Amino acid sequence: MMNKLDTKKILQKHNAGEKLSRQEILWLDSFYLHKAKQSKHKISDSDLANNLAQVESMLPQKSQRARILRNVAAIAALFICTIGVYSYFTHRPFDAGHEINLAAGQQRQLTLPDGTKVTLNASSTLNYPRTFKDAATREVTLVGEAYFDVAKDKNKPFLVHTDRMEIRVHGTAFNVRDYKEDDIAETALVHGKIEIWKTGEKQNTYFLEPREKFTLTAKATVSTPKKAVAVNTAKLVTKQPEITIQPFEISETDGSALETEWTLNRITIHEESLQQIALRLQRMYGVHIKIADPTIGQKLYSATFENETIDNILRGLSVVSPFQIKKDSAGNIEIF
Repeated sequence: MMNKLDTKKILQKHNAGEKLSRQEILWLDSFYLHKAKQSKHKISDSDLANNLAQVESMLPQKSQRARILRNVAAIAALFICTIGVYSYFTHRPFDAGHEINLAAGQQRQLTLPDGTKVTLNASSTLNYPRTFKDAATREVTLVGEAYFDVAKDKNKPFLVHTDRMEIRVHGTAFNVRDYKEDDIAETALVHGKIEIWKTGEKQNTYFLEPREKFTLTAKATVSTPKKAVAVNTAKLVTKQPEITIQPFEISETDGSALETEWTLNRITIHEESLQQIALRLQRMYGVHIKIADPTIGQKLYSATFENETIDNILRGLSVVSPFQIKKDSAGNIEIF
């Protein structure tokens, strides 16, 4: 049970635009609904429709929409009868921000409040505020991969925060990939200009020109603890980030690049290990892939596939360097 001090802290966080936890959001909603039931004022049908449309627009996935909309319908009577919830919607955001959370096998295109267009890749999450109007910057947080075509606004920079990178732009197009399970995080600039730095190290800023790619690679290093005395003491394995900036090619035919072809439902593989390819395929097709033999997982491949099934992709790769495929009734794949 939250006391008055907890209530005050949550309201202060919300009014300051800080992100709330799921528990805090649920509590805040129930708080406003409780206040609403104590009010005697009416809310118009048109205002109700607008408010419910706002709720629906924030639902991230179709699978969640039906379930949550049933809950919305269940409390609709409270909205109709009260001005309290009307004030809740019109004088404060419904939530601290929007969150789009895609499962494996999904992909989505969306437009942010400032007109920026985003293509979000599978197994990715994008957080962004309800509006950029009252902020000095336009800031979003990404886990996974997305292609941004940023609306120009020289007075209000656009910032992308990932686990390992921070990117600052005004109006440009670029691809960002930073999955937590990957050793590599990268940003590829298609056109415009961007500033980029490792998270928490803004003093070391890099500037990218069109057709340049910033790559942050975790390199494994092995060291022995200084206090080790036993002969067979286990060595410490740590990963130190290594930064590279290099050019990449853009097709003169359709303007695509290796780094952005996923937006066109293409898979272009360039000297990637089967283990890396398996990770990509798991995200794209929503299946689990197990590589039984580690030596097979380290073999490198180069190929391009367009609108192909996962079975055809794996068969094509097995022609280059043979391996066997076994699929169970649930669609899970084992490579050996």
